[in-house]
Amino acid sequence: MIKRTVGQPAYRRVTERLQEMIASGELQPGDQLLPERKLAEALSASRTAVREALAALSGAGVIELTGQGAIVRSRDLEDISGAFGALLVQQRSDVLELLEAREIIESQAAELAAQRREMPDLQRMWLYAEETEQAIRARDDATDPDTNFHTALVESAHNRSLSQVFAVLEGAMRHLYQPTRRVMLLDESLADGFLGEHWGIIEALREQDGARAQALVRSHIRRAMAFTREGIEGQDG
Repeated sequence: MIKRTVGQPAYRRVTERLQEMIASGELQPGDQLLPERKLAEALSASRTAVREALAALSGAGVIELTGQGAIVRSRDLEDISGAFGALLVQQRSDVLELLEAREIIESQAAELAAQRREMPDLQRMWLYAEETEQAIRARDDATDPDTNFHTALVESAHNRSLSQVFAVLEGAMRHLYQPTRRVMLLDESLADGFLGEHWGIIEALREQDGARAQALVRSHIRRAMAFTREGIEGQDG
């Protein structure tokens, strides 16, 4: 059974559940997944959600789609992180390249979202922005709601290919960037800036101001890049 999260797209729930099963060893390399219909029943999901999740995992290199069905390729970190993961684990500074890629994808998504967003998209982003702020103010781990906010932003562009590419990036981030992200979100000197940009992005999308949404996304991610670069330089020192 998949744990349901308010506003989270169905295919993402399926994707995350399958990744958990692979990472935990419940599914081993070489194992063949159930047929699409039976897998949908087992995960209490629609066949469409399962089909999209399998496509995303295949693109990330986690599974292989064959004529006989979907087969698990590997449970190694690099494969589960997806195609980007194989490159990103090589050097600590590669996390900056990941953030550069996110800036490109999210800023473009913000411009599209300003024209295509629907009210449920804004409501999801508002929910995750609120959860992120509550966690930060309570000095709790805010990484999950913050991740959900950025995913909801990209999905507000209503471009399936863009969402799938971002899912691969986010998979790499969970393995490579999560500790840095956790510390950064607990830094009181950064909190107001990050939270203000969250709310500003929502407002820009509500007003369908694509240029402002793009600018705020770039500022948001570059703030994270500066924090990360300082951390890397501090370790090198």
